[in-house]
Amino acid sequence: MSKRLLLLFFFSGISAIIYQVVWQRVLFASFGTNVEAVTIIVSVFMFGLGVGSLFGGRLADASAHSLIRYFVAFEVSIGVFGLISLRLIEQVSQFTLELGSAWLPLVVFGILFIPTLAMGATLPVLVSYLVKERRSVGDTVSHLYYINTLGSALGSILTVTLLFTFGTLPFAIYTAVAINFLIAGLTYFGIQKPSGV
Repeated sequence: MSKRLLLLFFFSGISAIIYQVVWQRVLFASFGTNVEAVTIIVSVFMFGLGVGSLFGGRLADASAHSLIRYFVAFEVSIGVFGLISLRLIEQVSQFTLELGSAWLPLVVFGILFIPTLAMGATLPVLVSYLVKERRSVGDTVSHLYYINTLGSALGSILTVTLLFTFGTLPFAIYTAVAINFLIAGLTYFGIQKPSGV
């Protein structure tokens, strides 16, 4: 199970970077590309990931079975948000158009906080799960972080060279959504089998 999870977390990195690139592009188009807007959007994204890591760490004491279910739930929630994200950003940007730039941090926070929290929570949840199986913290963290970063790097290349070249922004988002649901499905059905299968 642990090797399968490493592979799935690799693909989780791909989907996360697709979302980040697409959401940033859509938010820049909606709220501008000045220094303030770019800083706010990137900062909110990073803030959500950080809070998600803290939240995921709080779940560390749960049983291994519960931890893997949390991981599935986070992947599903990211995918569900992905399905509505472009429409949501469009609607919110139209609704808040007249509010002025002072409201931009709250608007972006409201849009991105939940999905980025879920993304940030996946790493500590998987670390906790694999530590319970392997009993090796350093090995587990380094492997997961490495494989997820590798997935993000490949996702960046795929997004720019393939998804944006031959597809549309919705196509890119739906690709990420499909990856999330596939990860959730394979993980869920994987935990029905004995550990190590």
